[in-house]
Amino acid sequence: MTLLRNIALPMSMALALANPTTCFAEQQEQKWDDAPVILTASEDVTNDQQESEQDDDTRVYVDLYGFLPWNTTTNITVDGNQAPTASQGLRDVLTPTTGAFTGRAGIEFGRFGFQLGVNHGSSYTSETAYSWKESNPIRNSEKYSDQFPNLIKNRRVKSEGSIGVDNTFNQTIVDLALRYRGGAIPSPRMDPGDFAFIGLAGARIVDASMDVDVNFSNKVTFDGVLLDKHLRREFNQSASQTIANTWVSPLIGMNAIYAFNDRWQAFVYLDAAGFGVSGQQDMSGTAQAGIAYTIGNSTQLSLAYKYWGIDYAGNGTDNSYSVTQSGLNLGLRLFFD
Repeated sequence: MTLLRNIALPMSMALALANPTTCFAEQQEQKWDDAPVILTASEDVTNDQQESEQDDDTRVYVDLYGFLPWNTTTNITVDGNQAPTASQGLRDVLTPTTGAFTGRAGIEFGRFGFQLGVNHGSSYTSETAYSWKESNPIRNSEKYSDQFPNLIKNRRVKSEGSIGVDNTFNQTIVDLALRYRGGAIPSPRMDPGDFAFIGLAGARIVDASMDVDVNFSNKVTFDGVLLDKHLRREFNQSASQTIANTWVSPLIGMNAIYAFNDRWQAFVYLDAAGFGVSGQQDMSGTAQAGIAYTIGNSTQLSLAYKYWGIDYAGNGTDNSYSVTQSGLNLGLRLFFD
């Protein structure tokens, strides 16, 4: 029996001897299935080179926005006379608006770049204040007594017609900034979990102007004397005032982007400018947070909550204004590389 066990071959060995080619193939297949996948050093270098080359590319971003402020609060002081605080809804803001544009463009060379932002708004209102038959109608009007400088409201005026008030407002804000990116490259389709942070620093240029015109119709007397047409024209000109100023302030800001998947992203944008550099009061800023959805390979739609505010008073003047707005911000971003 011992001899038989020593000379007997297991069945598997017998089959292997009978068909050595099949056995070798099965063993090789099992080895490849169990073996881990290992990237060679040359493959790692190639991937790193591709990522580095992509990171050094030039990219352009163009953002167009539509801001829908559901709440606007305004405070205006002219020659030391402060108008009552005005709170307006979306309809009150859009009705007198004559022009609006909000956009931003950025170009990136590797991790460094340049950013340009433009925010323009203009409005015009015209209304008949009242048909007065009494002296000093503006001064005696509860609605308008605090909205005009002494040049207008202290005149002794009597009208048997009407007094109209025209108000034109223009404001353009231009942001110029250098930027630096950390993290992933912002793109329409990012890998899940990718994060990008962009810091920026530069200057904010603000150009703002306000024109107030008071127009008299029919019979107008000044200190009891009926004015002829020539004097009335001169009086109308003197009953107007323009406040205009342009100033430059330092600007800092940041933009952070997080990718949930290859289509959905979340973002936060913050900036602040002024810090009292260009006036008695000089501060402005933006806070924005929202989500973006990718369409195709180069376009994104975004929806965000936005808060924006500006507070300014020039040096050596009694003129100032502050505006705060909050509401929905609709965005369209285009990517070019």
